[in-house]
Amino acid sequence: MKPTNYDTFSLDELRQYILTHREDTKAFQTYIDRSKTEGRMITVDLEDNHWEEKITNQIQGRSPS
Repeated sequence: MKPTNYDTFSLDELRQYILTHREDTKAFQTYIDRSKTEGRMITVDLEDNHWEEKITNQIQGRSPS
């Protein structure tokens, strides 16, 4: 079996790939790393009283305040 070059996949293509190859942990880790790099991951600090507002702003594409 030929190794898969995940760098050739767009992030959306990689997402589709891991949904159909759920056992491929390397692909999953690559997806997580690239999602963080591209700003698609949202982090939550539950100690922050304004966490819900910040998430809503990130989802809607606004800068967190």
